[in-house]
Amino acid sequence: MRRILNIFKLQWREMSAAVFLGGASLGAAVGLLATSAWLISMASTRPPVLVLEIAIVSVRFFGLSRGVLKYASRILEHNSALKIQTALRVRIYERFSRLLPSDYATLHRGNLLSQILNDVELAQDLWLRVASPWLAGLISGGAGITIIHWLLPACGNLIGAIFLAATFLIPFFAMISGSKADARNYETKLFDQILQIAESAPESLIFNYDRELLNQVDQIQTQIAGVEAKNASRAGFASAFYFLALGASVIIALWFGARGALSHQLAGINIAVVALVPLAIFDGLSSLPGAFSQLRLILGAIKNLDPMLEKIKTAYVEDSPVPQSVCLEFKKVLPLVTDATTREITAVVGSNETLLITGRSGSGKSSIINALLGFVPYSGNIILNGQELNPGDAHLFSTLLQDDYLFGTSIRENLKIGNPQASDEDLLQVLEIVELRDFVTGLQEGLDTMIGSLGFNFSGGEKQRLKLARVLLRNTPIFILDEPYEFLDAAQVERIATRVSQKLSGTALIIVSHLPLSHASVTISL
Repeated sequence: MRRILNIFKLQWREMSAAVFLGGASLGAAVGLLATSAWLISMASTRPPVLVLEIAIVSVRFFGLSRGVLKYASRILEHNSALKIQTALRVRIYERFSRLLPSDYATLHRGNLLSQILNDVELAQDLWLRVASPWLAGLISGGAGITIIHWLLPACGNLIGAIFLAATFLIPFFAMISGSKADARNYETKLFDQILQIAESAPESLIFNYDRELLNQVDQIQTQIAGVEAKNASRAGFASAFYFLALGASVIIALWFGARGALSHQLAGINIAVVALVPLAIFDGLSSLPGAFSQLRLILGAIKNLDPMLEKIKTAYVEDSPVPQSVCLEFKKVLPLVTDATTREITAVVGSNETLLITGRSGSGKSSIINALLGFVPYSGNIILNGQELNPGDAHLFSTLLQDDYLFGTSIRENLKIGNPQASDEDLLQVLEIVELRDFVTGLQEGLDTMIGSLGFNFSGGEKQRLKLARVLLRNTPIFILDEPYEFLDAAQVERIATRVSQKLSGTALIIVSHLPLSHASVTISL
C-alpha cells in the first residue's frame, strides 16, 4: 500500500483540485435546488419581479457552473488517474524487464497479464471511484447542511448527524457485505485459458478440440459471473441504507419545516427549500455503495501489485564508458541447469575474433549463452577485461536469441528496435547483408509492410534473418548470436555468415550454431 500511495502523492495537486471542483459541482447542485425551490415558492406569491431577480440569476449561475465544474473535475480526475496508471505500468514493465527466464518459469502468465491490465485499473480506482467521490460528497453535503442549519438549526443538526452516519456507514456496509469469494483466481484462469486458445488456435481446429477449450472458458466465465452476482446483491444492502437515510432526511425535513412554519420560526416559502435540499445533499453519496463494494477487490489488486512496485536500481548508466577492445574469457564455465547434459567450457575470445560453439541438439549450447547473459546460474568464472563479469556489463552485449520476438508492427519499426536513430538506408544496408533487401523492397508496402503476430506471414528463414538484421544495427563491442542461420541452406549460410563477419569485424563475436563456420577463430564442440 505504501508504494501505491507514493505514486498517488505525485499527483496530489491535481487530485486535490479535482476533489475541490467535484465538491463545488455538487455544491452547485445543492444551490440550484435550494434557489429553485425558493424561487418557485416565492413566485407563487406574485411579488414584484425585482424580488425574484437575484434568485433567477442564481438559478442560472448554479445551473451553468454545475456542468462546467463537473467537466473540469472529470478532466483533472481522469488526467491524474491516467498518470497514475502510466506510472504503475511503467514500474511493472521495468520490473518484468529485469526478470530472468527462470523467474518467468515460476510465474503464472495469467497472473502477469492480470497485473498489467486488471490490477492496474483497479488500483487507480482507489482514487477515481472511491476516495474522490467520497471526499467530494463530504464537501457538498457540508454546504447543504449549512443551508438547512441556517434556516432551521435543529433540523440541520439532525440531518447533519444522519448525513455523517451515512457517509461512514454506507462504505462500511458496502465493504462487509461484499462476497468473500475471490474472483481473482478465476480471472487468472480465464487469462491463462484465453492465452492458450490464442496460441493453439490452428492446432485446436486441426485436431477438432476447439470446442473443449471454449467450453472451459464458458465455465470460468460462469464462475466469475456468479461471484459478481453475489457482490451485486450484497452491495444492495448498502444501497438500501443509502435510500433509507435519504428518505428519513426528507421526512424529517418536511416535519421540521411544517413545524417551523406553524411556530413562525420558518417562512412558508422556505419549507420547499428545507424539504428538497436533502435530495441534493445525499446525491453525492449515491455512487458509494457500488464503489465501496469493490474495495476488497481493489485492495487485493494493490496487494498483488505491491511487490512489483519496488524501485529498480539500474546496474549501469547509459553513458558508462565502452572499451575499444575486449577480451572475454570462460574458465571452466558450467551452466547449472537441472537435467542438463552441458559440459564445462574454457575458451577466450577477443575483439576481431569469432568463437563458435557447436554441437548436437540438446548439448547445452544455448545454456552457455544464457549463463553468459546472467539468465541461469553457473559455476566457474567469466572474465571480461580482467574483471569478473557483472550485471553492469550488460550494455556491452548485443544478443540474438533463438526465440527472439517479432512484434506485430511494420518491418521498419521491428528493425529500429536495434537502433531507433537508424535511417531507411541503414535498414536497407543490414537487409542487404542478410539477403532480404530485394525481398523487402519488392513488397508493395516495402519497409512499411506489417509483420503479423509472431511473424506468421513470413517463413522461418525470413523471420530469423529479420531478427539478425535488427541485431546488426547495434553498436557494441560484443555480439552473441544464437542459431542466427537457422532454416537456411548451407550455401546461403556461408554467404550471409561471411557478410556478418565483415560487418562485425573489430568486435568479439560469439556464435552458437549446429553448423560449422569457416571464419570462426575458435571452435568449441559440446
